[in-house]
Parts: sequence; structure tokens; C-alpha cells
Amino acid sequence: MTPGAGPPQTRHRCRASLRRPIDLLGGRQMSEQTAAVMERLYDGLARADIKAVLAEFDPEAEIVTPESLPWSTGHYTGLQGATAYFAGALDYLEETRFDVDEVRTAGEWAAVIGFWYGRFKDGGGEFNVRFVHFWTLRGGRVVKGEGISDTDGIVAAFESRTAAAG
Repeated sequence: MTPGAGPPQTRHRCRASLRRPIDLLGGRQMSEQTAAVMERLYDGLARADIKAVLAEFDPEAEIVTPESLPWSTGHYTGLQGATAYFAGALDYLEETRFDVDEVRTAGEWAAVIGFWYGRFKDGGGEFNVRFVHFWTLRGGRVVKGEGISDTDGIVAAFESRTAAAG
């Protein structure tokens, strides 16, 4: 999906083919374990199922996101912190979707690249922005996740929501 395209027809959908990601160490397929974790994680995100997403996390995992996101404080630690981040996003967004274009890995590290679509609640604005998620795994569990996206596009959609409400 390209930026500026119309809203999707299905809520919380993730179109992702994570079965044959590229391993940057020698061009081999990503390990089956890492591939399975990424697939389950993005499937959980697609269903807005926080419990399924957190099942892939280490209890001491950390999440780092831009502080400019309306629901973000920037840094979250442990399962309680991860829950706060994901629940905060779902509190703001009526609809969200990650369209994954590419998955790259090196050992227990993965980068997921694609477009992130969202629509704010209460007749809010929409965004469709590029994202990169960096994941560090240890023992088959996420120990760190870092998200980078076009936060200007997200904030503009949020501000159009608040302008319409005010």
C-alpha cells in the first residue's frame, strides 16, 4: 500500500509473509525459531491481541519508541511496560494495520520493514506511514523492540482528530 491510499476494508489486519525472510549472515533463511516468533508477534498485532504479542516477550524486555507518538513515553521496561505501550496505542486507535514488506535478520536480530496504517478513534484522522521495527531476541523471546516511523504523519493525523473535536 502506498502513502495516501484510502482506508482499508478490514480492521486490525496484517498482510505479512514471514515464512522466507532473508538472513543477512550468509544469505541463509532466517532461523525457524526467529521466523516463528516474528510470525506470531505480527499475527497478534494484526488481531490487536496484546496477550498473544506479550507471549513472545521476555519478562524483562524493553520497548523503545518515539516520544512524539501521542500514547508514548518513549521507553518501556518489562511486561507491565509493554502492556502499557500496546494498550495505550489501542486506546487511541480505532483501526490499525501493519503491512510488512520485508523481514531481515542476523542471528537473533530482526528488522521488519513496511507501512503502518492507523485511524484515530472518534472520527479521527488517518495515517499510512513507513516503519522499521528492530527486534532483539534471546532464547526465542523478544528482549528488545525498537520502532522507528514517520511520526510527523502520525502526529498530523492525531492533530486533525483533535481539531475536528474542538
